Amino acid sequence: MRRMIDEFDNKLTPAMRSQAAAKNISIYELVTMASLLEKEARYEEDLPVISQVLWKRLRINMPLQSDATLQYVMDEIKEDVSIADTKIDSPYNSYQNYGLPPGPIASPGMNALKAALNPADTDYLYFVADRNGRNYYSNTYDEHLGIVAEVR
Repeated sequence: MRRMIDEFDNKLTPAMRSQAAAKNISIYELVTMASLLEKEARYEEDLPVISQVLWKRLRINMPLQSDATLQYVMDEIKEDVSIADTKIDSPYNSYQNYGLPPGPIASPGMNALKAALNPADTDYLYFVADRNGRNYYSNTYDEHLGIVAEVR
């Protein structure tokens, strides 16, 4: 454990810590957000865009609605979560609970940590991945539903 903590402390630079502090983000919140990004994005280019979506949802007090948080508490990984899954009673269920989950759901890499600190400059509020892990983004729920119908 000591070695893991030391390695984390070496990787999370003073500049990154200052950037988080300037944004009023605790290291715990940073790692938790980065863990969501790690699980939500298969491709590196999606990390900052998904970061923007999730931070925006937090800012407007919208549930994160992250399938990755459900997968974290489920007994088995599913390709698609169901409406019933979104009703799971857990503090990690980001469909039922507002804000970040109580802790990280994965060990985030540096790219996810950097994306958590540097979200893209977009107005997106929704995203969905196709079966190959490519993400599609939209601004409205109606647009999102249309994309989901196309890619799923």
